[in-house]
Amino acid sequence: MDAVHTQVDLVRLEVKLLRSKDQKIVQREVAYLRELRYGKRAPAADDGPQQFIFDAPRPERDMP
Repeated sequence: MDAVHTQVDLVRLEVKLLRSKDQKIVQREVAYLRELRYGKRAPAADDGPQQFIFDAPRPERDMP
């Protein structure tokens, strides 16, 4: 990474990518920067509620 950094201004490159006319590139870079800053993102709110199955059969190892 250090070798690349000596040859390329990574900040200038990132700004160029964020100014791209291709919205997929812009969205990907924003997501990448957000992940760098805040870590893995939480699931989106539109994923719906988490489903719990209470009557699912248990594995045999848990049987008495």
